[in-house]
This record gives sequence, C-alpha cells and structure tokens, in this order.
Amino acid sequence: MDHVTAYNATPIDLPVLVTEHFRLRPFQPDDVDWVYELSLDPAMLHWVSLPIPYERSHAQFFVENIAIARARNGTAANFVIENAATGQPLGRIGLHRKPDRAAEVGYWLAAHARGSGVMTEAVRTACRWGFSPEGMGLRRILWHALVGNVGSRKVAERAGFTIRSNTEILSWRGHPSEKWSGVLIAPQ
Repeated sequence: MDHVTAYNATPIDLPVLVTEHFRLRPFQPDDVDWVYELSLDPAMLHWVSLPIPYERSHAQFFVENIAIARARNGTAANFVIENAATGQPLGRIGLHRKPDRAAEVGYWLAAHARGSGVMTEAVRTACRWGFSPEGMGLRRILWHALVGNVGSRKVAERAGFTIRSNTEILSWRGHPSEKWSGVLIAPQ
C-alpha cells in the first residue's frame, strides 16, 4: 500500500488564508531561492531536520517534491507565511497527514520574524483550516520538537497544544535525542 492510499488522500486544493497581519499561501516554484537562503540560518540547521551541508538542490526538492507535490497527492498542506502588507515571505507551516484523520504540524520562521507572534497566529490559522471540512477534516494535530527548542514549544503552547509531561526518544542525525510532543484536538 502506498503512502497516498494509506491515508485515503485526495488532492488538496490549498486556499490563501488571510489574517490581519499575514497570509498563508501555497508554495510556488519560484520560492526555491527564498527557501534556500532561509535554510542556511544556523538555528534552522540546528533544530530542523535538514541535510548538511544544505544546497540549493535541497531547497528545490523541498519546494517541488514536498510542498507542491504532496498537496497534489493529498498527503500534506504546506503554506508560505507572507507579510500581508509587503508580501515578504516570513516562514513556512505544514500539516502532514497521519492515519486516523490526524496530521503532524511543522513550521519554521525567518530569524527577523521570530518572537513577533506571527508563528503562533499562523499555527492557529493553519490548524483551524486543517480541522475544517473545507480543509483537511482532521480530528487531531500532533506536534513535536527536540528538547531545548523552546521557541517551537512556546508557539505550540500558545496555539493551544497540550504538551505531554514525558519526553520520547528519537534518532536525530544518527544519535538518540529527546523530543517534546503535544496534541491539539479538533473543537467539538
């Protein structure tokens, strides 16, 4: 059984989601250079599972084969977070399907936008859409981050995720590491 069949996935027609401060829009092929530049940030290389050294071909693969292709096959919804006033890309948020109407949220933000509240608002917006029948019709959204990634944890907590009290072990770049995890349940 392939990945798409496993989740009963159908193509996702990604909307543009607009808030007072930003818009979430689908990725486009011309986002490759921006993804490449953002992914060279030392914090990104430390906390996000990226190839090291990170090359432009990795950014192109992410944009074409993950962000765009996975919406087409229904396994993920990835959005660029843009400043509503300027159109400047600030970050990325994605919902990646899991079994039983669940998804895992992942996000990253440009250094100059961190601490501004943008990501918390983006996570709330993307999750609200993910739970909706017009979105992905999810029942729950999962979150995890390496222990120590305080910024990611604060975003998850502010967005309403229930953080588990115990940590789990995962393999991170070939070594066992601890991760925090949490869950957000669809409103009734």
